[in-house]
Order: sequence, then C-alpha cells, then structure tokens
Amino acid sequence: MKNVFYILALLCMILVSGCASTQDNTDDPLTPMPVTQTFNDPDNARFMNAVAEYIHAHGAPGNTQYEFTRIDLNGDGRREGIVLMKSPHQYWCGFNGCSMVVFQAHNDHFELKSEIAPVRGPLMVSDKKTNGWNDIVVRVSGRMNLDTKDVALQFNGNTYPTQPAHQPSIQYAYNNYGGVKIFP
Repeated sequence: MKNVFYILALLCMILVSGCASTQDNTDDPLTPMPVTQTFNDPDNARFMNAVAEYIHAHGAPGNTQYEFTRIDLNGDGRREGIVLMKSPHQYWCGFNGCSMVVFQAHNDHFELKSEIAPVRGPLMVSDKKTNGWNDIVVRVSGRMNLDTKDVALQFNGNTYPTQPAHQPSIQYAYNNYGGVKIFP
C-alpha cells in the first residue's frame, strides 16, 4: 500500500511539472499574472503636513483652525483632502463664508488642487462627476440682493471654480442631489 502512495505522488509530480513551459509564449494561459500598478493612499499625518505647509506659505497665523475630510474625489483609490478654514475668522473668512482648499492625494504627498471662497457648510460631495472628479455642491447665501442658490462646483480638468457665487444654480434640491454630506 505504501508503494502505491509513492507511485501516485510521483505520477502527480510528473504531471504537474509537465505543465511548466520554458518557451516565451505570451498566449499561454499559464504565464505569470501581469503586474498591476500599486498605489498608496497617504495617511492623515502627510495630509496634516500638507495643510501646515499651505498655512505657512500663506503667512497665516499659527493658530489657524479648520475642519477637514478625506474622500476619493477622482476615483483613483486615494482619498483627497478637503479643508474648510474656520479661524482666525478675519484671516480666512468674510461675511459670506470662509476659504476651502482641495488637495489631490498622490502616492506619497498631496498637491494643492483648488482654493475656493467664500464657502459655508454644509457641503455635499455629489455622486455626479465632471471630468472624472466628483462635483461639490455648495449653498450660496448671505449675499445682499442675491437669492440663495445651490451650485455644483465642477472640475474643469485642472481645478474647481474659485468663486461659487459665479456658478449657475443647479435644478436639484440640495438634499436630493445624492452624495456625501460634509462640514454640517
């Protein structure tokens, strides 16, 4: 019985080794799997460093306070960073809202993509995309002689619009646009 087991094991090894090929045949289904591009979603510490560099580059006070969220805006598996500046109010904000900054995530760093002002929360990162990036829905209000309106900040291929008030009103109700609510 022991000999039968050894014979079967030897037969299996011969059959399996017969499947290997030394030819360079790219149509062979047993060729190695293609190497997929790996990416890294940089952590919050790198993001905080990018925000600190941004604040420093603008000569802003060291006690700057802000809210942030990380969400994949361009579908590449990396979470971009959206920052809504809060204080000192006289530096980052005006009567109509505050500054918002969007950073694009790369494997090991963040790149400033957009500076948008004035903005007030809440905002909506919409399910709708323009040029591969999610629209950001903003409510424009508090302006004298202008009606309150909801606008979709649409990515133009390089950046989001810098001034929400100059964007056309969207026809969807703010709460029914679909997406993720941020900065409530």
